[in-house]
Amino acid sequence: MTAPGHGHELAAAHARFARAVLLIYLGTAVVAVVLLVAALATDLAYQQEVARETLLLETEVHAYYLGRHLHLLAGELARLGLRSEVNLLDRNNEPERSLLRLSHEKSAFFNVGVAVVGPDGVPIWSEPQSFLPAGVPLANESWFQAVLRTRSILIAPVQTPHNRESVLYMVSPILRGGQFQGVLLGAIDLALEGAMGTEFHRGAHSMNILATRTGLVIYPPQPPAFSSGADWRSIVQRPSDEPFIHEAVLAVQDDATAPVRPERTVIAVSPVQGTEFLLLSLSNARLFFGPARSRLLTRLALALILALVPFLFLVLLLRRSFRVFEKSELQAVRGERLRMLGEAVNLIAHEVKNSLNGLRVGLDLILQGERMALETRHRQAVSGLRTEMERLSDFTTELLSFSKGVVPRPVSLDLAGFSRKVADLARGRADGLGIPVEIVLPDGPVPVKADPTLIHIVIANLVGNALDALSGHHAGAPRVVVQVERREAGAAVRVTDNGPGVSSGVRARLFEPFVTGKPSGVGIGLALSRTIARAHGGDLVMEDAGSGASFLLTLPLGVG
Repeated sequence: MTAPGHGHELAAAHARFARAVLLIYLGTAVVAVVLLVAALATDLAYQQEVARETLLLETEVHAYYLGRHLHLLAGELARLGLRSEVNLLDRNNEPERSLLRLSHEKSAFFNVGVAVVGPDGVPIWSEPQSFLPAGVPLANESWFQAVLRTRSILIAPVQTPHNRESVLYMVSPILRGGQFQGVLLGAIDLALEGAMGTEFHRGAHSMNILATRTGLVIYPPQPPAFSSGADWRSIVQRPSDEPFIHEAVLAVQDDATAPVRPERTVIAVSPVQGTEFLLLSLSNARLFFGPARSRLLTRLALALILALVPFLFLVLLLRRSFRVFEKSELQAVRGERLRMLGEAVNLIAHEVKNSLNGLRVGLDLILQGERMALETRHRQAVSGLRTEMERLSDFTTELLSFSKGVVPRPVSLDLAGFSRKVADLARGRADGLGIPVEIVLPDGPVPVKADPTLIHIVIANLVGNALDALSGHHAGAPRVVVQVERREAGAAVRVTDNGPGVSSGVRARLFEPFVTGKPSGVGIGLALSRTIARAHGGDLVMEDAGSGASFLLTLPLGVG
């Protein structure tokens, strides 16, 4: 592993640390936001429920006071009917006229009019006189028939030809001695009263509606578009005398010229006490629940801002830290390169010096000594010179290969036979050291696609290193084993020795250039061998061995 690679690894570790910190923070923030959203959703549901209960309570109160107001009006008619001036059998209508004139002019109870209707259903007198024109029979009206039948006070809606009126009749029978003499009638227009239009929730409240249980709209004068639909009838015809709240999609029309649109509506319904009427308060659901949803979104936005601000600060801090780290890393890499360059120069100079010393010794043997021993010295000197020159040539070749990079030129190759040939080349040296080299081959060829020159360097390095490790080792019988295997995923060459093994101080950096555990080594062989293996799509690793050292070269299989 080179110093730049080590620097890249440190940078990758720093990036992983930064990502881990950000992911931990984001995970914590997400959990916090999820919990906050759950709490806010619960709070929203609570606020919406409170809003519904408040609307229903206000509708109940409004219905109560409306019913009380209507019964006060009906009670006022009943009180007038009990006065002595009201006697329709005395043939004198002047007292009744005076009483009606006084009640209508001096009182704001009946804003449409009051009238006296005889037992035959014909108006005797009305105030104002245009309210019920004299002579128009009313005996067939449903309200008159109901009072004639029940002899009790009645509050009834009346359909008028005008679409701007919401008229209610208060009908009180006139009884004398149990005999039905006619009715006192008072009429109010709810549209003129103005109380029905009160907004409970300004901005969200749509309208108040007064309707009968059959679905007839009394107020407002112009029935809304949805009052003829099945949804409306299902609401008002619910068999319940208790107030309730309901949500439905109703067809809403802002005015007569506007298109009808569906609108989610919150509807609070309360019976009007003592009548067959229902008071309904309608509110646009979007506007009605809008404040609660706005509060939720505001709180959520604040929470996200509070979560993002530290996150952005953390990102900026990590970026700044990364820049400082990168600067320090470049300086460290530069220093590591200089250190490795110094080591490399030292090792190269040492290796070249050793070779030059060998050459000088050989020359001295040739130039010195007696003439009779000249031939023997020549042979020894030439042999020594050749050895040193070959060692220097091999070292130079490895150094050039490592510096220029490895570019394989693969051909079809039988790894089993090739490994035997390379190992056999080292037998001369092995025999000189007294170290047996055992070759274990599988049955049949092991085809691979590889560059023979480069693979020769790898196997020769591994066998040479094993012989070097055993050359000074005298404990037991030294032995080198070269084993070729064919596997499912590829081919492998394992070189094992029973020497002293690799020291723990060198093991971690064994495949780095110029790192060696041999006294006279340069430290290029294993680094170059791993580079060659990986260039072929394989690898070179050191295996755990009980004693000695074991190196495994793996290569992908070729076409058999």
